[in-house]
Amino acid sequence: MKVVGLTGGIASGKSSVAAILRRLGAAVIDADDLSRQVVQPGQEGWKEIVNIFGAEVLQPDQNIDRQKLRKIIFNDPEARKRLETIIHPRVRALAERRIQEYAAAGYEIVVYEVPLLFEVRLHETLRPVILVACDAKTQTERIVQRDRVAGVEAQKTIAAQMSLEEKRKLADYVIENNGSLEELERQVRELWEQLTRKEDGR
Repeated sequence: MKVVGLTGGIASGKSSVAAILRRLGAAVIDADDLSRQVVQPGQEGWKEIVNIFGAEVLQPDQNIDRQKLRKIIFNDPEARKRLETIIHPRVRALAERRIQEYAAAGYEIVVYEVPLLFEVRLHETLRPVILVACDAKTQTERIVQRDRVAGVEAQKTIAAQMSLEEKRKLADYVIENNGSLEELERQVRELWEQLTRKEDGR
C-alpha cells in the first residue's frame, strides 16, 4: 500500500482533487475532518481547548466555533502553538489508525489530505506529495466567493500561508487548477496512472 500526501493553498481545489482520486479508487483521509473529530464535545482535546481559550470559543450546541478560534490564533503565534500541541498529536494518531484500517481493507493507495502539510513538515516522513496549485488571482476570487469576504481579507489569508513557490519546490507532483473541472480531471487521471503504475511495479 502507498500513502500519498495531498496539499495546496486555501481554495486551490484540494477537495476537488481528493474527490476525483476517491472516485478512481483511492481511500481518502481528510486531516480537517480528523481535527473536527478530535475536538468533539466531551473529548479530551475539546476539554483542553475550553480550559485554555475559554467557553467563549464554544457555539450554543457546545461545538468549537472554529471561525472564532481561527481569529484568536491568526495574529497570536503563541496561541497557535498551544492549539497545535492539542490537535496535531491526536490527529496524527487518528490518521495512523485510519491508514491501518484502509490497509487491512485492501486499498492500494491512501491519500492523506493535509492543508498545512509542508508547514508541519509532514513531507519529511510522507512521500510522495501532490500539490494543488492555482494563480493568486484565481485563488483570491475563489476565497471571496466561497467565504464572502473582501478581496483584501482574502489576500491577507493567502499571505499568511507558506508561499506557492516554496511549496512547488517541496512537492513531488503539481496539479495546476486554474481551468475547468474537465481539465482538472484530466490531470488527476494522468497522475493516478503514474501512481498505480509504480504501485504495480511496471
